[in-house]
Amino acid sequence: MIADSHVGEFIEELRPGVLETLAGCDAVVHAGDICDIAVLDQLRRIGPVYAVRGDHDFGAARALPRDLVLTAGSLRIGVTHGRRPRPLEYSVVLSHLAARRSLSYDAGLHRALISRFRSLDCLIYGHWHQPLTKRVGSVLCFSPGAVCPWGSLEGGREPRGGLTGVQDRVIRRYRKLMDPELMRPRVGIIEIDGGRLSARSIPVD
Repeated sequence: MIADSHVGEFIEELRPGVLETLAGCDAVVHAGDICDIAVLDQLRRIGPVYAVRGDHDFGAARALPRDLVLTAGSLRIGVTHGRRPRPLEYSVVLSHLAARRSLSYDAGLHRALISRFRSLDCLIYGHWHQPLTKRVGSVLCFSPGAVCPWGSLEGGREPRGGLTGVQDRVIRRYRKLMDPELMRPRVGIIEIDGGRLSARSIPVD
């Protein structure tokens, strides 16, 4: 699976190694912030593609569903981008900055996302650009991390102008609190064996 590719917005094309790392998968799931819908055509070289829209998806990508449920045998897998109301998200970011260290960032995130679905065995999401695997009750929650982890500051680019630039600077400070290993471009693999789910995040070139 893949999330937060931001192709055409913050990077020009898919990271080298993304298709190679995902090769052999039975299907590909994109958890939003695709930006350039042509990315989905590239991923279809691997197999069927299932995608939801993120908050940076406009144009053709805007037509994608916000939430999606996939089934694998008796298992139900929910896919959503992971965005919540902006004031709540800013409060999470600012609490990290005030503490000057990385905190448990979810602030009820997983339960809020799970509640969008009737029942689930697995929740796949993106948006936060951080890899995470966590069980919430009986649900396996998984974020693979981001293909474009630094977002608008990818490649060390300068913050943009105006209020957008203020946001860029805040997000840069927030992401610098994270373990540098988490800020590497990543994809994810979910495996199903005997009705049991497991997930892992994999750095790409």
